[in-house]
Amino acid sequence: MKFNYIYQDVIVDEVKLKRSGSEFQVFVTFQTQSETLHVVLNGVREIDNISDLLEAKQLWLEDSESNQAEYGKFNLGISHESYTEICFDSLG
Repeated sequence: MKFNYIYQDVIVDEVKLKRSGSEFQVFVTFQTQSETLHVVLNGVREIDNISDLLEAKQLWLEDSESNQAEYGKFNLGISHESYTEICFDSLG
């Protein structure tokens, strides 16, 4: 998955969570018009928005805008009927 690129008309096929202490790994598989992508988000601490991935129409990766955050160097943006983001520390 490329940074600062919006994947349009995605279909998320699979979302898995794995606990590692107080953090989670989130495994996502999604399809675009031309490819199937597998992404692993490491260091996810808030999982409230994970289910939004299943309804995503657009996905994108970007650097976190906040330099003050204790975690979450990156954001996975999710767009369907509204905008959601998942903050994480690194890609696996």
